[in-house]
Amino acid sequence: MEVDALTTVLIAAITLFLAYIQFNKSEPDVHPLVLQQQSTPTLIRNEGESVIYRSKFISHTAPLLKLPNESRINTLYDVWQAGRAIDPSAVSLTFLLQNQFYLVNNTYEQAERRISGFGSGFVSLTGLKPKTETPVGIMAPYSQESFIAQQAFYRYSFVAVPIHDLKNIDLLIEVVSQTKLKAIIVSQKALPSLLHVLKECPSVKTIIVAGIYISAEQIKLATHYGVKITKFSSLEYNGSLDPLEPIKPAPDDIAMINFNTKSNSLSKGVVLTHSNLVAAMAAFSASLPAGKKFTSKDRLLSHFSHGDVIAIWLSSAIILTGGSQIFPSGLMKNVLHEAQASMPTIFASAPITLEKIHQALQLTYGKGFLFNRAYAAKLALLRAGRITTTSLWDFVKLTEIRGKLGGKVRMMVTTNPTQQETLDYIRAALGIHVISTYGRTETSGLTCCSNIYDYSSAPTLGGPVGCNEIKLIDYVEGGYTSSDAPYPRGEILIRGPNVMKGYYKKPNATASVLDKDGWFHTSELGAFHDNGAIELLGKKKRTRVSSLSTTDSSLSSGSGQ
Repeated sequence: MEVDALTTVLIAAITLFLAYIQFNKSEPDVHPLVLQQQSTPTLIRNEGESVIYRSKFISHTAPLLKLPNESRINTLYDVWQAGRAIDPSAVSLTFLLQNQFYLVNNTYEQAERRISGFGSGFVSLTGLKPKTETPVGIMAPYSQESFIAQQAFYRYSFVAVPIHDLKNIDLLIEVVSQTKLKAIIVSQKALPSLLHVLKECPSVKTIIVAGIYISAEQIKLATHYGVKITKFSSLEYNGSLDPLEPIKPAPDDIAMINFNTKSNSLSKGVVLTHSNLVAAMAAFSASLPAGKKFTSKDRLLSHFSHGDVIAIWLSSAIILTGGSQIFPSGLMKNVLHEAQASMPTIFASAPITLEKIHQALQLTYGKGFLFNRAYAAKLALLRAGRITTTSLWDFVKLTEIRGKLGGKVRMMVTTNPTQQETLDYIRAALGIHVISTYGRTETSGLTCCSNIYDYSSAPTLGGPVGCNEIKLIDYVEGGYTSSDAPYPRGEILIRGPNVMKGYYKKPNATASVLDKDGWFHTSELGAFHDNGAIELLGKKKRTRVSSLSTTDSSLSSGSGQ
């Protein structure tokens, strides 16, 4: 049977019309009722307090989430071994060769050999004894070297002490003084700063340079202060010649002492155990709905430093699935180029980076009529509760813009606060889901995260994740109470297995924020909306704490041989 030209045209027109309807349907990605209950409150409350809020997936009669589904994952060392076991030949690490746009891949098996080699070489060179909760400094950007070093510390039960602010000399001296660091891994860029203050840091005996060059003058200066100095790669190679068996940590062993706290004091080191960080990782992974969870095909590009605890649990969540990680140069000017070269599927960064990306793309494309028409149509879909990359407008104009981030990003993870205009742009123009998180260093960097399908402009950050519960207590002096209308308001208190062990050698400071029932008093103010999502309202006025003790036998002496 022959088909005439008119019939062919009609069939094509009907097909295009049906495709247009399918690609531009406005049904929301999730039923609105799901967003109306983002946490579960208790039925009763104490005087001067709100009810207690938990993740809607964790009953108030059940224990809080502490481990991922596989209960054998108890430490960050276990996380790495479980991820490696999925496929040792799969890509694990991707990094830039000497900060150029030439990418180098390490498989899980290759990375395992590097971790073992560096850890073995570190033990041999420094003479420090594993399993003594010995702190070791990492004064370098988040990179392949800092990652390998941290994993080696987990493998041999040392304690990582990130020094992420490379320009803050006072912080460096304070951290070394507090923890009596005997060894520091330092980037080549930060090496001069470290050498400059060696006189004020007499505990330091070994410097390991994550770089390709150490000058004769730098060697001479280190030697003058009785400090051994060597290159990271040399230590890694030497250790590979005589690898040591792992000395595994226990769940309650200290994994890191983190000085990246919102406290106005430089001297508060947050003590986080392996179980703290595993709980945060498990809770974040559990918060992702089916179809959005991390898989072995995911590639994480994170711009958080290792001083931001979010980098630890986010990296661990990727590792546990057998996925891979991309280490950027850390330069804002390279963000888009590196994303295009590495094609990540998960993009994680602080709000400032997302806002800079928004500004750059808007500057390039924002004045075009076709783009503005496409964006308006996609924004209308977003307002109707739908994110898509398959609308006709995506094919006409927006695919090119997605390509500026590599074209594969399906999810962004960030912190609060991010400008609403930027969130709308990423979700509508780029078709990418965004999760905003709220956490403190003291809570392993995670307390709440937004529902991935919540695209509203409400100033909320979702409900608690499964590893902790939250309540508000009255802050009468500031006019915030649990009886306020329309929402209860007050100081945010958090309790759960992700809450820190305490402040390093600061028992009085610890007691001032951790009460006898295990609640961490954040000094931050919040309100719970009717849907169980929390809104941040600011901070309490600080009161000065006097004469803090500097010793605490319950939080490790920090000594090491």
